[in-house]
Amino acid sequence: MNKLFTLILSGFIINFSALAQSLPNAGFENWTAGSGYDNPNNWNTLNSSTSFLGIATVSKSTDAHGGTYSLRGETKFIGAPFNQPAPALVTTGTINVTTQAIEGGIATSERPDSITGWMKYAPVNTDTGYIEVLLYANNYQDTIGRAKYYTPVALSSWTYFSAAIEYYSTNAVEASRVILLPSSGYQPVVGSVVQFDDLAFVTSTGIDENTNYAFNVYPNPATDELFVKNPYSQTLTMKIYDVTGKKVSELNIGINTTRTNISTYSPGVYLYTLTGNNSEILHTGKFAVTR
Repeated sequence: MNKLFTLILSGFIINFSALAQSLPNAGFENWTAGSGYDNPNNWNTLNSSTSFLGIATVSKSTDAHGGTYSLRGETKFIGAPFNQPAPALVTTGTINVTTQAIEGGIATSERPDSITGWMKYAPVNTDTGYIEVLLYANNYQDTIGRAKYYTPVALSSWTYFSAAIEYYSTNAVEASRVILLPSSGYQPVVGSVVQFDDLAFVTSTGIDENTNYAFNVYPNPATDELFVKNPYSQTLTMKIYDVTGKKVSELNIGINTTRTNISTYSPGVYLYTLTGNNSEILHTGKFAVTR
């Protein structure tokens, strides 16, 4: 068990193996109950390794940005025989506490420009929340892209974030991995709490490429009207926010193409999310209004 906390405090050894799915459960709506804890489906945490001490660093919260639940992580103190803080590690990989490695990941051919989402943060002292994305090629041996996002300030309300991915190679992406932490991995502070919701990979067009459907928001930039092409066989909910994270509109998007009047929108950049019937985020992106 000592290796469990060494893993958190001293960094990660990364080994990727393919999993045939894209970024899963990005709205943290689906959870599986364990013995004294809940785990977000398709994400891995340390809950199963700390639950025998009556401690769960990750939990579901009904304080959500969208849908019913969000993910809540808190750095907690682990008593004897460890006597040290343990931040809430959440990853799309698999945590191997024996080898002190994170194995596996998400097999994907996507080449997103950024990871986006919504978060709240209550740090203790000068602690920092942390998000990281790694993209791999060549049988998971080469890191070809990375995004990092640090949150050194308190965020008392749901706040939009976007972290650009820096690419080091033009090689095709084979796998991705996401890490979420409420505390610095090297100097975690007990009591720091973070919440995440509605994560997404976004391309330069502002459209999430988790599917191959012909989804589109146009024109971009727009002036007085915006068209949303919906290829799904269900009505979607579109929430539009300004760059400060304030919601300016919530629309029902019908099947095929929906036209909406945006003549009252001030010029600028707007962010949007689209959810389906199960409250899962299907697309997220941005558009500009000019006049």
